[in-house]
Amino acid sequence: MPPVGPPQPYAGVPDPHGLLTLGSIILLVCLLVIYIKNYEQIKSKFALGLIAFVILLIVQAFTSNPFVAVLWGFRHLDALGLLRILSEWFEFVALAVLLYISLKPE
Repeated sequence: MPPVGPPQPYAGVPDPHGLLTLGSIILLVCLLVIYIKNYEQIKSKFALGLIAFVILLIVQAFTSNPFVAVLWGFRHLDALGLLRILSEWFEFVALAVLLYISLKPE
């Protein structure tokens, strides 16, 4: 009997964690554009803080994206994958709400 290795992902099925982090990156870039436009208009420290916050979240989302890890040559078994996906859902929904509030006219 051949040795059994870790389960291989299904061919042609995208990784849901990767898709969620990609969606988060897209939402964060939209927020960054909005906050930069706001900063150009009002020059407030709060807007500048929001820009820094969003940039840090973009870096976090980018580095946690499994597609990036594969591109860099890192492969590992994530035993807590379900919890990571669940946390990404919460982050994605929170970012979507923040984007909605930011786009909502006064």
